[in-house]
Amino acid sequence: MGYQVVATNDGNTLPFILLTNVKIGSMLSIFDKQPLNWKDLQNKVAQIYLDMGFDVEVEKSIETVRGLVNVDVYAEIGKKAPKDIKIVECKYWNSRVPKTIVHAFRTVIADFGANAGYIVSKKGFQKGAYAAAYKSNVYLMTFNEFQDHYRENWLKSIIPKLKEIGRPLRKYADPISSLLDGELELLSKEKRDQYRQLSYKYNEISLYGIVAGYFDLTTGQLDIEYIDEIIERVVGSAFPQSIHVNCLSDYFYYLMRTFQAGLEEFDNLFGKKIRPS
Repeated sequence: MGYQVVATNDGNTLPFILLTNVKIGSMLSIFDKQPLNWKDLQNKVAQIYLDMGFDVEVEKSIETVRGLVNVDVYAEIGKKAPKDIKIVECKYWNSRVPKTIVHAFRTVIADFGANAGYIVSKKGFQKGAYAAAYKSNVYLMTFNEFQDHYRENWLKSIIPKLKEIGRPLRKYADPISSLLDGELELLSKEKRDQYRQLSYKYNEISLYGIVAGYFDLTTGQLDIEYIDEIIERVVGSAFPQSIHVNCLSDYFYYLMRTFQAGLEEFDNLFGKKIRPS
C-alpha cells in the first residue's frame, strides 16, 4: 500500500494520508437525497449549475423564433458572446417521459440556439424517447445520471471556491503565519487570548481549504479517483461527530460555512479584514 503526505506551497503539511492504490467502489454523489417534488428537482438542478459558476434562472421565459417558451431551469456562463447555455426540463412524473415531449423540447433547443438541453426525469423515458433525442444536443437523464454527468466539473468548480475562503482563514489560524506580523502586538492581552482560542479552534479544519490536498502530486490534476477516500479521512480527522457526510455537498458546504464563520470571527477580533496578497 502506497502513501503520500500532502505538502503545500505554503509549507503546510496536511495531516492525512492518501491511499494511492485503493479505489472507491461507489462514488459519492453531489446530493444523496432524491428530490422530494418537482420544485425540489428544479432547485437541485439549479444549485448544481450555480456551484459551477453559471448564472441561473428557474422557470424562465425565453424568446424563440416561434414565440415565448417557459423552461424549468436556464443556465448560462461566459462574460462574452457566445455564452454557453444549458436548458433543463424537470419531469417529476410517475410515468416515463414519451417521445412527444422530447420532440417538442428538441425544437425549443434548436430554435433558441442553446448549447445543450437536458430532460431530467424521475421515472426515466419510454423507448421511443431515446430515438427522438438521437444525434441531437438533447440529453435524457434521471437525476442520478445528471449528477454523475456533472460530478467532475462540479468538483473542479467547488474546490477553488473553497480555497477562496479557506486560504485567508488558514493564514489567520496558523499561529506562525507572517500575515499577522505586527498585528497581534496591537491587540490587548484579552484579545490575544481570544486569538489563541480561535487559532486552536480553526487550525486543523483550515488545512482542508488548501487545494493541494485534493490534487494528484505527480500530475497536478484533480484526484477524482480517490476524492471519496480523501473526504472520508478528513471527516474522520477534523469534523465534529454531529456532522454527517453522505455526499459531496454535505462535505464542501460544511467546510465553506465553517470557513466563512471563522473569517468573520477573526475579522471581528482584529476590527478589520486581513487578507494575504
